[in-house]
Amino acid sequence: MAHRLRVGLNDRIQVMQDTKPRYRQQAVPTRQRSPAAARSGGLPKPDGRLTRSIVTRKKIVDAFTALVFEGHITPTAEQVALRADVGLRTVFRHFDDMDTLYREISIDIDAQIQPVLQLRLDGSTWQERVVHSIDFRSDIYDRTAAMHLAAQVHRHESAYLAQNLMDSAALQRDLLRRLLPDPVAQNAALLDALDLVLSFEAWIRLRREQGLPASQAREVMRLAVRALLATVPQTA
Repeated sequence: MAHRLRVGLNDRIQVMQDTKPRYRQQAVPTRQRSPAAARSGGLPKPDGRLTRSIVTRKKIVDAFTALVFEGHITPTAEQVALRADVGLRTVFRHFDDMDTLYREISIDIDAQIQPVLQLRLDGSTWQERVVHSIDFRSDIYDRTAAMHLAAQVHRHESAYLAQNLMDSAALQRDLLRRLLPDPVAQNAALLDALDLVLSFEAWIRLRREQGLPASQAREVMRLAVRALLATVPQTA
């Protein structure tokens, strides 16, 4: 019975297949790629205007930065346009206010100093690490001193620059606090004194107003820091 059922089922399937309507398969038209698309592998063509705009913007930022580092604390738009080899209108079109320009410059400077901030401090004690941090701070200070001075000059004109300088001071203090044991960090007068001695402003005073080379300026900072650390009890 099972054999007859299997044969009967096979017969019905065959009948269904034989009576199934036949449809003629139609070819689906394929889209033809343009010769330009074929040459580029089908990738979208880059926007030439956008690329030129990015390049021009970077040229303006680089020109402004170079002028500041050469001693032009407040470069004019004409100076920037001449150095960047672009039209004056182009400068104003890309940067219609100083805040926008300084934001772009800050991004570049942050990218330069981040590797320095990641370096490991040498020293078997926290006092030695605080002294060693002077080498890293002085490196960053010398790299960015010109832009720091320019920001100080224009801080009254720009809420962004004023806040950026406050953030910079807070970062310097935070980096110092991380090196100190809790009892020492809680000594407000000592923390303030160390923060002042190690500050950007102290470095600029030593380098510009007192005219010291970097090696002597670092030694002055070390002397001041060691004198302050000597006031801390040995148990700290």
